[in-house]
Amino acid sequence: MSPESSTKSSSEIPAPYSTDRRLLDFAWAGTDWFWEMDSALRFCWFSDQFEEVTGVSPRALLGYSRREMLEQGDPVTDDVTSLADWWNHVAQLEAHEPFRDFVHPRMHPRKGKVYVSISGTPVFDTDGRFAGYRGSGRDATREIMTEKQLMEAKEEAEQANQAKTAFLANMSHELRTPLNAIIGFAELIEQQIAGPIGNERYSEYAADIRQSGRHLLGIISDILDIAKVESRQIELATDVVPLCELVDAAMNNVRPQANRSDVELCPADEAPDVMLRCDERRLSQVLVNLLSNAVKFSDAGGRVTVTAGFADDRFAITVTDTGIGLTPVELELAMQPFGQAANHTTRDHEGTGLGLNIAENLCQLHGGTLELVSTPGEGTSASILLPVDRVLSPRGQS
Repeated sequence: MSPESSTKSSSEIPAPYSTDRRLLDFAWAGTDWFWEMDSALRFCWFSDQFEEVTGVSPRALLGYSRREMLEQGDPVTDDVTSLADWWNHVAQLEAHEPFRDFVHPRMHPRKGKVYVSISGTPVFDTDGRFAGYRGSGRDATREIMTEKQLMEAKEEAEQANQAKTAFLANMSHELRTPLNAIIGFAELIEQQIAGPIGNERYSEYAADIRQSGRHLLGIISDILDIAKVESRQIELATDVVPLCELVDAAMNNVRPQANRSDVELCPADEAPDVMLRCDERRLSQVLVNLLSNAVKFSDAGGRVTVTAGFADDRFAITVTDTGIGLTPVELELAMQPFGQAANHTTRDHEGTGLGLNIAENLCQLHGGTLELVSTPGEGTSASILLPVDRVLSPRGQS
């Protein structure tokens, strides 16, 4: 089959303002070249830019179908376009289906590997008989290479994150062992188990060592929790616990802190009589964290209240304080790992900035979310939002 010319004579070029010329201009603006196939699916025409972009001479393709070229081993394959992708493309052509953005590589003699994207639509004559294909093509090299670079960067970031998580987990375990020994020996000295130590100052020093050790142990435990959460190594237990017991236990845990800070803890007046299907230890950890933060950032004489109830299609346990509150920027920072709101008031308090992030992740493991609403100078509300299928109400009944 003889190839058709890739150029048009001046008599065939539409006038500048004709409809045909407008359509041709729009088409050229949206693509790099055009192509045609005949009714036997053999290439019969390429426009001028084809060889410039792909590095392939039209003469190498004219008169051949995709199937024939596949059987002769012509198509280039790689991680973007496999041999199976090519055969799927041939099946589309033979089924006379329209297609869009079939991306495949070509080896350009000057540029190396390039990627082209072709689109085509089947053509039928007035009697409905298949007459071939008309289509367009464009250079997709830049977008494919950009996509590859982004994927490589994503993989590198994930590998780095996994390495960081493994390091934190291993180091946390390594630190906990000697730290427990330090705390244990400090308690022995403080209690003078082996006999009087002679100077009461040493007993005070031992108490300081014990308290500092426990504080450091808490920090290490937080880091270990973050590592476990990020690596999804935490498996939730399937406990069924009364809501009132969960809240009471958490409030009793935080009460000594509240008493020292002269902050009133107020349980809900009418808490729903429901059971929660959850990991009791982990959900209690979330609630204790929210209560502890509420007390920590409340002034003397402040109040911390716990309420619970159904909210649309979720069940909410909300801790509300009358504390210093946070701006939206500070609130966003507080939710990040190791993030703490940077105003002078909040930074006066000890902490790793891990608590809220751990709490949020533990809520997500339960299929829920953690939502915070705060107003500077007025206080903060933190809500544990659980799916209703984790609520059994009334007790023991769904």
